[in-house]
Amino acid sequence: MLEIVHDIVPDASLAFRTGFTTPGDFALGIGELKAAGCDVIVDDITFITEPYFKDGVVAHAVDNAVAAGATYLSAAGNFGAKSYEGDFTGITAPATLSGITVPVHDFGAGNPLQTLDLQPGNYTIVLQWDDNIYSMGSTMTGATGACTDLDIYVVDNFGTTLFGFNRNNRGTDPLEVLPFTVTKATTANLLISKAFGPDVHFKYI
Repeated sequence: MLEIVHDIVPDASLAFRTGFTTPGDFALGIGELKAAGCDVIVDDITFITEPYFKDGVVAHAVDNAVAAGATYLSAAGNFGAKSYEGDFTGITAPATLSGITVPVHDFGAGNPLQTLDLQPGNYTIVLQWDDNIYSMGSTMTGATGACTDLDIYVVDNFGTTLFGFNRNNRGTDPLEVLPFTVTKATTANLLISKAFGPDVHFKYI
């Protein structure tokens, strides 16, 4: 990226600071670049744990840099066609869903499953919902942590769980990360359940 900038504006002063360590370190780097005199800051980094629905440490660092006169550009990934967002609408889990006894999300017409056409490869699905985020601290998003606990599963057409992540989110962060590997082309289904708490707005990518 710096090489491209140099080709276009060869007299521009250039600076680089890595941001891959943690979101907190990424935010610190933004402040360091601004303090070093950078007036245009660009990133192409994605942290899957950064909040979808509230400003996290990186967003606050960007706001501070812009308020101090910098122009900030981010190569945000466009996952619009690879995501789902909506309000949790609970229905009773069908008996065909093995081991699921809590409400599940209705994707439409009483269907608790969203079909996934999967090719061989490694996948990571990140589920977040609009709730308090303990790890961000009370000054930003609520030190009490999440009030609702959502879980995410990949199930086959017979309701058998293939992959699942059901961490207890109460009092922590409203976040589930579901990594899995597919070895051959297949069709599966995504399931969202609610173990506890009020209905929330959620999104997964």
